[in-house]
Amino acid sequence: MKLKPCLWKALCLLISTSVLTSGAAAEPPYAMPSPSIIRKFRSARVETSKGEMIFRLFPESAPAHVANFKYLADKGFYRGLLFTQYHEHYLIQGGQPSSQRIGPGWTLPPEFNRHKHLRGSLGMARMPDDINPERRSNGSQFHILLSDAKHMDGNYTVFGQLIAGWNTLDALREGDIIDSVKVYVMDDSSDGE
Repeated sequence: MKLKPCLWKALCLLISTSVLTSGAAAEPPYAMPSPSIIRKFRSARVETSKGEMIFRLFPESAPAHVANFKYLADKGFYRGLLFTQYHEHYLIQGGQPSSQRIGPGWTLPPEFNRHKHLRGSLGMARMPDDINPERRSNGSQFHILLSDAKHMDGNYTVFGQLIAGWNTLDALREGDIIDSVKVYVMDDSSDGE
């Protein structure tokens, strides 16, 4: 059976909407750490099949996103997942479990902040506004920008910035593997953002 384009679009929207509203908008299954603890989550290492990348995290600007990233990293959630999207000169995105449409079963409140979408920015993906009017972030899919993307400012949450591993970022493509993600706790977080 072949569907007309307008019926196909409506069916896709219905499926996307039902996925978004059937548990994906649930809150994360963990208690948020205190602000003093979250401020200590200062850096992350993402190991991939093409090498490693080191990110400075922004816990003061995006505490829920940073805490969620640490929770998933500590659980080994990202181990073996793929980078599923690559758009040349724009972004690479990964962290989607193959068995689920939009993430781990929860979303995050938007934490749009002062950090610009620059080359190397670490941000969270999200569903389009028409099916996600609260503009909530995906619970696990993250993207890394390959060039500046000013149009994303105020529309997506930036929660980190690449500080080492630029050659790895440039080498990544769709289908490359995330070997592991580790978020580090620093004793002194007084350096601010």
